[in-house]
Amino acid sequence: MEKYKRQEVSPVEEENERNENYKAGNPQIDSNRTNRNYHLVTPPPTYLEFINARIATLTLKRKLRSDAVYMNSYVLTSDKEFFTELPLTAEKEFFKDCVKFFADKYGAENIISAVVHKDETTPHLHLNLVPITNGKLCSKDLYDRKKLSELQTEFYEKVGKKWGLERGKFKSGAKHVTAAEYKAQKIVEEAEQQSERINAENKPYQEALEQAKKGNYAWTPGGLKKQAIAATAEAIKTKKENEDLTKRLDVSMDEALRYAKKADSAAENAAKGKRAMELLAKLQRENPEAYEQLIHPTPKPKSNTNFKF
Repeated sequence: MEKYKRQEVSPVEEENERNENYKAGNPQIDSNRTNRNYHLVTPPPTYLEFINARIATLTLKRKLRSDAVYMNSYVLTSDKEFFTELPLTAEKEFFKDCVKFFADKYGAENIISAVVHKDETTPHLHLNLVPITNGKLCSKDLYDRKKLSELQTEFYEKVGKKWGLERGKFKSGAKHVTAAEYKAQKIVEEAEQQSERINAENKPYQEALEQAKKGNYAWTPGGLKKQAIAATAEAIKTKKENEDLTKRLDVSMDEALRYAKKADSAAENAAKGKRAMELLAKLQRENPEAYEQLIHPTPKPKSNTNFKF
């Protein structure tokens, strides 16, 4: 769950409600599949218009604070295996159940938009709502640590259990992660899975390459072909994978670190910073080239042209 102040609402709207012309800063987004995204709650002309209209119905005793939270956002999903085996009709029913849960709990009149993104690695629902309770705008009253834990349990009982999902361990000490941190973790996991698949698929070629490196050249046309393919593909594959992973982690780690700075307290800030550093350490171990490029990017060549911004 993320909390957004007034000035932060529009950028979130742009990312959530993107179309085929949206210029994605996130390399995970495949613009060729953006037309597969679909709404379960149709968005208003703008998120802020909807929020202002809802606030206008309230009888407020005082002016809203400048740092008031105007919108709370959730990302609802499961693992890739869950969606792989799920027909599209069932997928939509799952996400409809998610929306109904939040509508019943917080009021359908407070839901700004609910959009399913199909143009990233795993289908997921972005649900945005105005945090109104007891006739006032107050995110803190709805989402303190205790209520968030209770919300997880209630969501599992009413939605997760129906779909055969498992709830995280209760009071396990696990910390809330931001959407940016979640995406960064998913990228690392996907890279690991991709590496395992590639290793399995290329095992015959790798064995042939190792034999060739030792001077044990194949005597059959098929064996020689495997050695030639392996020798040619190894450098190309490694370079492409490093470039791709570097771009994706560059964006996600920037997001994770930026959100870490927005933590509500020093303790939360330290915890988020620790998780970001753990991800960096993991990247350093598993992909040193991508890590070096992320930490020490290649400087852009200087230009004599003067620009004004």
